[in-house]
Amino acid sequence: MQMPANAVRVAIGFALGVALATAGTPSPTTGSTAAAIVLPRLVVAGRPATLAVLDEAGALLPGAEVEFRGGAKMTTDATGRATFTAPTQVGVLIAQAVGTAAKASAAVIVPPENPPDGIQVTEVPQLVSLHEPFSIAGAGFRGEAEGTHAWLGGQPALVLAASPVALVVLAGPRTPPGAAQLVIEADGRRPGPVQVTLVALEISSEKQQLAPKEKGKLTVLARGSEQRLEVEVRNLTPDVVKMPEGADVLRATTRGGAENTAEVELEGRRAGDFSVSVRLIPPVAGLPDVETARQKLIAARRIAPPHWSGRLDGLIERIEKNPQDVLRVRRELEKMLAENPAGEFGRLLEAAWLILLKR
Repeated sequence: MQMPANAVRVAIGFALGVALATAGTPSPTTGSTAAAIVLPRLVVAGRPATLAVLDEAGALLPGAEVEFRGGAKMTTDATGRATFTAPTQVGVLIAQAVGTAAKASAAVIVPPENPPDGIQVTEVPQLVSLHEPFSIAGAGFRGEAEGTHAWLGGQPALVLAASPVALVVLAGPRTPPGAAQLVIEADGRRPGPVQVTLVALEISSEKQQLAPKEKGKLTVLARGSEQRLEVEVRNLTPDVVKMPEGADVLRATTRGGAENTAEVELEGRRAGDFSVSVRLIPPVAGLPDVETARQKLIAARRIAPPHWSGRLDGLIERIEKNPQDVLRVRRELEKMLAENPAGEFGRLLEAAWLILLKR
């Protein structure tokens, strides 16, 4: 399909997340070089497990030779995956694509003494990028990837890698962004669905090329969530353009809301096409959901009595500038709650406090 001369092309890939290349830049093509090995995070000693090999465009790579530390080798089948038996000794399993720098590792654990009857899903990220694989932890899965099935938002998802206690899944190409249910099935059994939020990142540039010293702007649009999201932006052509302070990689935070965007300044170094990639940085598991707490405070600010407005503005600003400062924000909320704020305003403050109370 031909594109207008002033269009930009978005390419999707595991290694890059989402990449933007200006018109005229060749699009990625599938080759014989492995770019990434995908292993489940955990494998069970002596039990089957499945890995996958992806090429530089993020496509499954058949016929790729993989070598484990210790010398054992195997080759991916027509699906780009390979099933193997995990080592019987507990430790770390390391795999490398032969002839490339692509490596991956997994922890080898002992089999559970009392495995559950059926399937359990114990750990799933709250935010899932539509363009990148994500990990699921649980029990009762099949080590053979084709024996475990997954659906996201009612659409089939691809199980890239698997073990009895962990999966790596990639959303299907027709899966829409937004709130969705994740369903896992193995041996005809499935637990209840798990609610996740699917995020699609889109990047655009107001200019196709920048002359030396010319300023430009890159816009990252997050579809599927109105939460403020943290993204990683990577400059793939630092000889052509530069980002603030000359960084090749930087983090940006979207503004939240219906137009959930982040902007990154660019400056031309020499004439030519440029390429930039962006990926979603998921929240750290086990930490309070600071963004949801911030949304509760924003809602409270809209209905706050006049003498509360300044205090809430200070808390919201503190979260935005230093989201790690959870303890200080929580203590300030406790002082506010001690004053017994009434009605919906008080309930929103309490909801934010309860979120930040979680560890």
